[in-house]
Order: sequence, then structure tokens, then C-alpha cells
Amino acid sequence: MKRFINTLPTVLVLLVAYLAAGQTAPAQIITPGGQKISRLDINRFISREVDTLQITGLSVAIIEKGRIVYYKTLGEKNKQTGEKVGRKTLFEAASMTKPVFAYAVHKLVAEGRFDIDTPLFIYFPYEDLEYDDRYKLITARMVLGHTTGLPNWRPKGEKLAFIAEPGSRYTYSGEGYEFLGYAVSRHIGKQLQEIISEQVLLPLKMKHSFMTDNDYVTRHVATGHSDGKVSGRMFLDKSYVAYGLRTEARDYARLVIALMSESHQQQSIFEKMAFPHINIDDRVVSCLGIRTEQTPYGVKYYHSGNNGNRFQSHFAFYKDKDFGFVFFMNCNRGVEFAAKMYEFLTSRE
Repeated sequence: MKRFINTLPTVLVLLVAYLAAGQTAPAQIITPGGQKISRLDINRFISREVDTLQITGLSVAIIEKGRIVYYKTLGEKNKQTGEKVGRKTLFEAASMTKPVFAYAVHKLVAEGRFDIDTPLFIYFPYEDLEYDDRYKLITARMVLGHTTGLPNWRPKGEKLAFIAEPGSRYTYSGEGYEFLGYAVSRHIGKQLQEIISEQVLLPLKMKHSFMTDNDYVTRHVATGHSDGKVSGRMFLDKSYVAYGLRTEARDYARLVIALMSESHQQQSIFEKMAFPHINIDDRVVSCLGIRTEQTPYGVKYYHSGNNGNRFQSHFAFYKDKDFGFVFFMNCNRGVEFAAKMYEFLTSRE
């Protein structure tokens, strides 16, 4: 009895730590399609798809009612070395960097430190576009909603040029995001890494998300693969807000959980990011930081990423179902895996 009493404090500490780490999960998860699935069901599904799609490495999390109810890493960081993906393995987030930066921008706007409708050239005269006066029409709202008229990326060795009139139609643009990044950094008077850390990473406790290289990134970042072959990774000494984040599913899920929580609040950052800007097609809308799509399970809020077909990623959640998921992989099978995830999670069988 005395031994039991002596060990009780240790047991309680371990139990509290276990609960605080968010490791508890319901025996069954109810999907947006109304199906009850177990962790074993999910494990089987993911293992099967990793094998079928020949996914090199994967970090995936499923979110229900504001918490992570499933998290798994598997595969290889680098096919040549055979090193395995683990909980600390980082992936290039690619365009999933954009919602992180959009969140930061909307917070700055809410604080009265930046204006979403002021032409960006007032904050930052952009030498790459100064030859064309149309660039003076571009605002942060246009950038976040992808109506700047700029291309995704300029052709190598060529000057940056408009492909449409600013504000006239949907033109997905990483170039636009980089312009906005320069403007925000100049106006706030801080480096982008510091701004994003202060506005997003630190408040959301995203401790394993980085905009630039450091010793931790060097040790833990995965290598990209394309069609099963090693294709390298980025080396960044400055922040690129269109594609530069390195992170993993459990850490990025903190942003998704924040958005899911805020989706039930008025005047929230989520409400600003999900404000409709322009229709991409009959079902999909480009909003001010994310996309929305009408589905049989309610509105789906989502974004995806693809860095040179080496790293791909995706997150989505259904506000009405309080359910979402996020994944990162170091290969070019993200589109196929996302489709399989949707099929698995919305099946009514």
C-alpha cells in the first residue's frame, strides 16, 4: 500500500501530461458522412493508400470538435538514406504557407496596423512592376483573394508582367503574395519571420513551424521526391510568404483548429479569411486567405500546396460537422491522396 501511495504522484503527473498532450481520442470518430470509424480503420486506410500511391513520407492529422483525434507519421524522409519520417520531421508546406501569412495580415488589419484596401505601392514601391502603372491598383485584398492580374510565377529570366487587369478575374499568384510580403515588412518595420512568429506561430504555439532555415530545420526537414526519385529541398535564408513554411501535420493542425473554433464566432480572423472574394467556378470561391466549396456536408474550407512536385499538402474542414484533416508529404501524390481522404471520410457506407 505504501509503495502505491508513493508512486501515485508520479502516475498523476504522467496522466496529466498524457491528457495535456492531446493523446486521448474517442474509440470511434464520426466522419462528415456520418460513418463511425475506428483508429484501426484509419490506420488500415492510410497504410493501404501509402502503399498503393507509393507515397514516400507522410504526416497526417484528423481533427474533430477542436482537437486532434488521430495523428500518424510514416514512410521515409529520404529514399536514398532510408531514414524514417518521425514526429519531428518537417515538410515544405508550399502554398499552405499562404493561409498562415493571410492570418497574420488579417490580425495586423484588425489591430489597425495595416489597411487591406490601401494600394500596396504606397507601402512598398515595387521595382519589378514600376514600369506598369497598373501595379498601383493592387491591394492586399486583391492579393489574398487572387485577383491581382499577376501570374503564379514569372517565367525564368523574364520580367514580371500582368496576365490580366488587376481586379478583373481570378489569377492565382504567388508573385502577388510576395509583393504583399514586401509591403507588410516595410510598413511594419520588421522581418517577415518576426511578424509571422508574433502574429501566428507563437500565439498558436506552433513550435515546429519555421519560415527560414536553422539548425532544427536542417536536422529534421525531409527531402523531396518526384515519381519516387529524390528531387531535393529548399534552402532559405529569408522568408517567402507564398511557399516558405516548413512544418508538420500536428503543428499545422493548431492553425486549422483555431480557424475551426473561430468559425463559430463573429468578427473573427476566420470570418475575414473566409470572406468571399471571387468565384473560381460554380462551387468553389476564392476567399481572403482560403477557399470554400459547397458540398453535401456543408461548406468546406480548405487550401493545398505543391512545391515543384516534390512536396504536397492539403487541409480542409467542415464547419457544420466540426471535422477536418491536414497532411504533408515529401512527394507528388498529394492530389490523389486528398481525393482518397475525402472519399474515405465522406463515405456513408
